[in-house]
Amino acid sequence: MALVGFGFTKISAERRPVAQQNVNVESNVLVTNISELPSIDPKKTLLKFEFEFICKYEPGVGNITIDGEIIEIYDKDFASKVLEYWKKEQKIHAEVLQDVFNMLLARSNMEAIVLSRDLGLPSPIQMPRLDVTPVKKDSKTDVKTESKNDVKPAPKITPIDDKKKR
Repeated sequence: MALVGFGFTKISAERRPVAQQNVNVESNVLVTNISELPSIDPKKTLLKFEFEFICKYEPGVGNITIDGEIIEIYDKDFASKVLEYWKKEQKIHAEVLQDVFNMLLARSNMEAIVLSRDLGLPSPIQMPRLDVTPVKKDSKTDVKTESKNDVKPAPKITPIDDKKKR
């Protein structure tokens, strides 16, 4: 498997004027379609994975939706197996699931971070923070830096059942 292409096809972001202190961020990703594309190599097949990344800010604060596609190249036999499994189960084959989701999550989360910053929404991923505390040492004041491990985990991303489409 090798990445041939990646692109966003639609980006939508909205912040609503709601006075809310506690904002819950929920992110989810859904592969909406897998299709075969023409290839110049008769031994290889191109597969296009279409996806939707959704980041909701509750209660009713805003949302970010990113649609896109990943194009990967596979051996013809393996690609047929992946495509057949998709057509039968509407699920991604286990052997490509991790690579496809890692790629689309990495790219989509980066874009969502930029969009959330531009809209004044909280980041969809909790960023690490550095805490600087003064420490007394032999009547001189030194500054000691420590990285706190009490950073809240990133929002949980749970795949939606592929059969339930929005």
